[in-house]
Amino acid sequence: MDKKKEEFLARLRETFRVEAAEHIETMTAGLVALERTDDAGRPPLIERIFRESHSLKGAARSVSLAGVEALCQELESIFAAMKREDLKVSTGLLDAIHPAVGVLGTLCGSLGVAPSSEGEKKEQQALATLKRIVRKTANESAEPPAVAVRSQPRASFSAHSAPAACVGSAPPDPPAPRTVAAMAAPDTVRVSTRKLGAILLEAEELVGAKIAARERAAELRALAADLAGWNQRRVGQAARRRRGHEATTAASDLLESEMLYARTLENSLRKVAGAAHQDALSLAAMTDAVLEDTKKMLLLPCSYLLGTLPAVLRDLARDQGKEADLLVHGEDIEIDRRVLDELKDPLIHLLRNCADHGIEKPDARRELGKSGRGSVTITVKPVEGSRVELTVGDDGAGINTDNVRKAAVRRGLIAADEAAQLAQADVTPLVFRSGLSTSPIVTDLSGRGLGLAIVREKVEKLGGTIAVTSAPGAGTTFCMLVPLSLATFRGVFVEVAGRRFAIPTASVERVGRVKPDEIKTVENRQTIALGKDAVSLVRLRDVLELSGPDGRVDGAARPVVVVRAADRRVAFLVDEVQGEQEVLVKRLGQQLARVRNVAGACISGSGAVIPILNVVDLVESASTAGAPGPIDAAKAHDTVPERRGRLLIVEDSITARTLVKSILEGAGYEVVATVDGLDALTRLKTEPFDLVVSDVDMPRMNGFELTARIRADKKLGELPVVLVTALGSQKDREYGIEVGANAYIAKSDFDQSNLLEIIRRLL
Repeated sequence: MDKKKEEFLARLRETFRVEAAEHIETMTAGLVALERTDDAGRPPLIERIFRESHSLKGAARSVSLAGVEALCQELESIFAAMKREDLKVSTGLLDAIHPAVGVLGTLCGSLGVAPSSEGEKKEQQALATLKRIVRKTANESAEPPAVAVRSQPRASFSAHSAPAACVGSAPPDPPAPRTVAAMAAPDTVRVSTRKLGAILLEAEELVGAKIAARERAAELRALAADLAGWNQRRVGQAARRRRGHEATTAASDLLESEMLYARTLENSLRKVAGAAHQDALSLAAMTDAVLEDTKKMLLLPCSYLLGTLPAVLRDLARDQGKEADLLVHGEDIEIDRRVLDELKDPLIHLLRNCADHGIEKPDARRELGKSGRGSVTITVKPVEGSRVELTVGDDGAGINTDNVRKAAVRRGLIAADEAAQLAQADVTPLVFRSGLSTSPIVTDLSGRGLGLAIVREKVEKLGGTIAVTSAPGAGTTFCMLVPLSLATFRGVFVEVAGRRFAIPTASVERVGRVKPDEIKTVENRQTIALGKDAVSLVRLRDVLELSGPDGRVDGAARPVVVVRAADRRVAFLVDEVQGEQEVLVKRLGQQLARVRNVAGACISGSGAVIPILNVVDLVESASTAGAPGPIDAAKAHDTVPERRGRLLIVEDSITARTLVKSILEGAGYEVVATVDGLDALTRLKTEPFDLVVSDVDMPRMNGFELTARIRADKKLGELPVVLVTALGSQKDREYGIEVGANAYIAKSDFDQSNLLEIIRRLL
């Protein structure tokens, strides 16, 4: 293939990638809806998925993607059989189809990238599963279908059960929880001709404004030339007067002439200034209109992100042995695509939280008088004109505040006496603290206490806020308030040490002045009173580590800006508050992707670059700005280094044992390795250890039995145990919790950083 054809095919495949994303999103949403719909409502859904698979097959053929075409061909055959009623819909059948659609998403989203051996294996497995369904349907079309419609609530999912459509054949692997990132975000967006037409008209108007501005500049240049000529004539006339060639009357006439000319120039300049002002107003209005319409071109409906989440929740719930539906409201509301991309991870973390901590298992729900199927609701609605509110709520068990208190004390986030005095409303925000988790065991899904901390960090990075409300037995609701667009925002401008900075208005609680006698010292920190609360007071120049002139005047009131990040408030002393205005955000680029205390920059009218401060970083930095200094060098020299810990590894595989031992020794731990549970128990009774890392499936004594024996021993009962095993089903995880393991890591999801983080938390 020559170069031109290759370039054409590359452009064609890029167009196909965008189109395929839409087809697959519709198919995924249709499959989820198909499972929740009764017999009467299924035909239109089947027809829609059938058409989408047919269209995707044709598009794949046009760009020579044989793998995508083959999968679509089998899907088309399956849904054609459903239309003919030769094949009935069931949970087992949909369990077999969902992974195939996920493979389609991976194939279409990774065009131009060489497939991995694992990816090729999944593609072949998905194709083989679909072919078995088609072949079985063809063989039994004259007989009662093997898959019966199940109108009653389906039974709890078992990782070991086979789809009903594949009875008699090898069951496919249970679907792994999918992520929204399976389909890469498109690099192009479709824009309506109406929006493009509006942009074109406004651009044409800007041409007229440009010509007018050029004319004003020419007039000003002409005036400058006139002034220069007049000044030259005045100098010449003054020289002639000094030589005595001019009479006094002539000098008086000259002075009057100069005054008249000066008044004429003044009038001309006033007219030009007025015209320039009008041009500036006109140009500003048109620029605002162009900017607004340009921002609209980047807006996408929330369905761009939310459309795939029902399938995500379905897989997460099924992996936990639960049943849950996702209800979405407001998916047509348009938000800046960049905001949607930043919200992807927070929403996935919140769905994980709902599936793992919120929704109960079907039997437990029925005992409480609830439906066996839980529900998670995502609602999107605009507020305050330029912001949008996203709420994610479930109808599960709610947050157990007693467990949150205990976890916060155990992790050292708050003191025990302080925790006992906290009101219910003050306890729930603690779930956003990094490292806090109420899960009894660490798994690949939860238990590390990082998910909600990441959610808060991402939302606040957008300049938004997040809050949580919960009622025992009635569920939990997370409410996020984020901007509709990232292009512009309003900022409060301050001056510190001769430099200007912008603070996002959304994070500024108030601006005022504080007198020296209003500053109090509490626990070696300066504070001011705001209502009934004492708020830490920190000099912004200290937090930003700036040197330069200090605007302080002894005895005078100082400007102060109070900011809020989540549940924390800090007051910053500044030299001057210069007001509030709208600014255009400029990102720092990849080279400066993470600069402490700085979120971006904006350009002032004079062309100066003004840093935009990161309020979350500022609050974190303020917590150490006023703290006592480090201990002196002599004491530091005498400090005993922290002991890393002595660990016991229990693993019958020499390869796995060597790998884990090298990882832990590389992290600075003292490690002893044993070959099975019986050997480990003997060593535990004779030697001291701080933690046990054990496999499960071993001869003589497995990991479950070893954990139970440790918990039953009075001396060893509190010893942390981490199970690392190939047994990754929900049933195995639950049994690990039952016997007393502190963490459960599936080898299929093994990551040495996760293992080290878990050990660090448990020691």
